[in-house]
Amino acid sequence: MDALTWYADTDGDTFGAAAATLRTCELPAGYVSDDTDCDDSATAINPAATEVCDTIDNDCDTTTDENWEDRRHRGH
Repeated sequence: MDALTWYADTDGDTFGAAAATLRTCELPAGYVSDDTDCDDSATAINPAATEVCDTIDNDCDTTTDENWEDRRHRGH
């Protein structure tokens, strides 16, 4: 079996940081197979998070507070 690349998940949200890797055959503690976390120091910021109006890219899609301007104009 070839070694796999694992990504450190320091905030415990099941999404890892692409810059922090380890190659081993078995999943080490504190690592995951997903490298899409854009802020691995904040549990609430990850690709599965819901975007909220707070000037932060909560859902890791490179856009901040998307759709909030539309909601404000619609009275939501």
